[in-house]
Amino acid sequence: MLAIFALIPAALGASSLSSWGIGFHAGVGGMVPTGSLADDLKACALFNGGLDGAINQARMKLDFSYGQPTLKKENPNSAYDEQGRFLQRNATSSPTLLCFSAQLGYTVLQRGKVAVTPMVGITQSFLSWDINHIKYVKDDEAADAIERPVIEDVTGMREKAFGWTASVDVDIKLHRNPVDFPSRNNQQPLYTSSLRITPFVNILNSGKGCCLGISLSYSGMLRCLM
Repeated sequence: MLAIFALIPAALGASSLSSWGIGFHAGVGGMVPTGSLADDLKACALFNGGLDGAINQARMKLDFSYGQPTLKKENPNSAYDEQGRFLQRNATSSPTLLCFSAQLGYTVLQRGKVAVTPMVGITQSFLSWDINHIKYVKDDEAADAIERPVIEDVTGMREKAFGWTASVDVDIKLHRNPVDFPSRNNQQPLYTSSLRITPFVNILNSGKGCCLGISLSYSGMLRCLM
């Protein structure tokens, strides 16, 4: 497999000199749940960021994303009393969603200002919100003496899911500038800034479905020849 990867840069006209790089990315995007996840959550905006690494055409990416999808179910655990009244209600309409992922990839196309890098890896997501536990108390002073809902307790809900992720980074080069950074072979290190468009899919092992999304990020990469 490594031998095949080694032939790809030559086939694409890449330099025979090997190089390494470190960088970062930060931006915004959106996510749409599918399957049974769509019964629980609505689509939401995402803020994302992370670190990038490169050795020749191989890539590594560690990133995170943050969003607040809206909960669709007011009583997610279907808790009712004998009269069919709610015993639980969401205290948080938009829970906190955090996702962390680690991905590996390879730049399969690099022409002019555009580079295309498919990536695959693992992802871990965390969803947290609060639920109000309700009891019904009769107001003896009221003329109608109707039982009214009262919050008895609040519970913090936490859900986590492990899964797989796949994405395609499409980097459009904005600038490339030399920098004063130690390098071997007396080569000038370069800092490259790019606009990155990344469609992605997160497949959760919970079997509830997957999340489809896209992000738009600023990416910066410092490349040095070895």
